[in-house]
Amino acid sequence: MYGYKYGKGFFKMKKLIQLCMVFLALIIFAPICITIIHSFMGMRELELNIGGIIGSSKKPVAISLLPSYPTLKNYKELLLYSQDFYRMFWNSVRQSVPAVFGQIVVAAPAAFVMAKYEFRGKRVLFWIYLVAMLMPFQVLMVSEYLVLMKLSVINTHWAIILPAVFGTYPVFILTKVFLNIPDEVMEAARIDGAGSFTLLRKIVLPIGKGGIIAVAVLDFLECINSIEAPLVFLKDKSLLPLSLFFPEVSLYNAGAVFAASVVIMIPAVLIFVLGDEHLETGFQAFQVKG
Repeated sequence: MYGYKYGKGFFKMKKLIQLCMVFLALIIFAPICITIIHSFMGMRELELNIGGIIGSSKKPVAISLLPSYPTLKNYKELLLYSQDFYRMFWNSVRQSVPAVFGQIVVAAPAAFVMAKYEFRGKRVLFWIYLVAMLMPFQVLMVSEYLVLMKLSVINTHWAIILPAVFGTYPVFILTKVFLNIPDEVMEAARIDGAGSFTLLRKIVLPIGKGGIIAVAVLDFLECINSIEAPLVFLKDKSLLPLSLFFPEVSLYNAGAVFAASVVIMIPAVLIFVLGDEHLETGFQAFQVKG
């Protein structure tokens, strides 16, 4: 009898949790759905829906489940007549891909040393990495600008790539990932004559591949959506990435803004979906105690 009541109460609690999760999912996906729906609206319909926010209309904001008069005009103007869109897209690629590749090249050896070697000051160094990772861009902005100016790379793609390459976040994550590698495997390889570079190349990187891919996916999403660094370090508009395609939104360009937002979402979603299986490895790394 008690077991039946307990089971019934547990079933109700499970249903309540599921309803809460569905509600939260709807809240999260609502902006995405609204963006997609509004990207197929003409200017007149956009004015009726959001004119109270970005236009001169004083009508209340309305949310339409579907466009009354769907149109591809916004996508046509964006993809066929906007040269700035493609130029800024390739700027994003030139900045994000080298930054992510450089992060892995720099972070993997550093994380390997932090995870598998003992040396004086290791714990202090790890905490420095942690503190630097938690600092917002605004705190480090001036110091980074001075260093980049000294290197004469301000207003170049390198001004975005170099700070990202030496970021602390990938080192922190990969250190936790590499701690999962059994020490017995490392010792067996050392007995067979493997040096540090061989251990990294033939054991650590293959075993930690999932965590490396997870870091690459997260770093790519961060780099391609970066706004603050390009605004501060880039002065020439021809170097700006796609994240700054529309610095100002008005009713005149609202349709193009929604269309651009959808197009910009596509590479990020594809990268996330392709690396979804490996993201779990990166998240599980936090459960390891260093």
